[in-house]
Amino acid sequence: MFSGAGCASLGFQMAGFRIAAALEINPHRCAVYEKNLRLRPIQMDVRKVSAREILKNAGLRKGSKFCVVGCPPCQSFSKLSDTRMVDTKNDPRSGFVSRFANLVVGMMPMAIVFENVSWMVRGPGRKFFDEYLGILRGAGYYTIHNIINASDMGVPQNRKRVVAVSVRKKFLNADMVRQLGQFHQAASGRKKTVRDAIHDLRPLQSGERDDDDPLHFTRSHTERVLEMITHVPKDGGSRKSMPERLWLDCHKRLANGGAGTSYGRMWWDRPSPTMTRRCTSPACGRFIHPEQDRGITLREAARLQTIPDTFDFGGDTTEEIQEMIGDGVPVDMAAHMGMRLMQILTS
Repeated sequence: MFSGAGCASLGFQMAGFRIAAALEINPHRCAVYEKNLRLRPIQMDVRKVSAREILKNAGLRKGSKFCVVGCPPCQSFSKLSDTRMVDTKNDPRSGFVSRFANLVVGMMPMAIVFENVSWMVRGPGRKFFDEYLGILRGAGYYTIHNIINASDMGVPQNRKRVVAVSVRKKFLNADMVRQLGQFHQAASGRKKTVRDAIHDLRPLQSGERDDDDPLHFTRSHTERVLEMITHVPKDGGSRKSMPERLWLDCHKRLANGGAGTSYGRMWWDRPSPTMTRRCTSPACGRFIHPEQDRGITLREAARLQTIPDTFDFGGDTTEEIQEMIGDGVPVDMAAHMGMRLMQILTS
């Protein structure tokens, strides 16, 4: 549910799950999902669809052994919601969380996986998360939840998310409860880095395109922006190294020269920052290439989200693709969670 372009679905499919149905309101994302997952999502508003309709579309019976994965829109719970003047309490998107819970209860799956921004449990979204947990508890579900960093799950990106896993108590045994307690543990091995993800891609200059890869092209930066970028030290530099004459007025107004990640460079040998809906724009975060004087490309952003190069975003615009990438669950993170859940449910 809230399936987007299909990144979470692809990860769970890689883990051995069969995708029976998907729900998404955006027609562009439905088309991309169908192209890559070979399944046409139910294109419908989550507030208007019924549990019975979803079950019928999926060919499933209420209460049978299936899993529901849900990633409700996170904008109203984001850390940035305060700076964007979002009223979390009254934002209509906040209601999607309880709507998801009530739909799930109407289907009564064996297990549920819920993913959202970490500020859902540390900020104003906590009220809605507690309501979600209460609805599931009342319907007979046992839930464990914690904050996961995607970099601990084999993803070359720091991306903190709350993940709640719920299992119907009628299916639980002592061993499953023990395994659920270990669900959020980090994977073994070293963390993957930006270098691991993008080092082999063709070097590009501002405005240049790789003719062999439709997603590997850069924005055409203005002369002013290029001058700003060239003053940012290679491999992890900050915009605070720029001459103050190049600082934007909005940066000058911020206390202590805030927004330090804006016009920052990634580090080669660390995980990247969180990919967002504006991840190819240097103004919106630490999204400058570690050594090349440009913002990252859509391909580089997709690689950092562990989206395979074979994934086809079709003919959508740059902005639409960027938003699909930023909104997605990293594929390898979803696969990691799916494999752990599969082991638990089949133990």
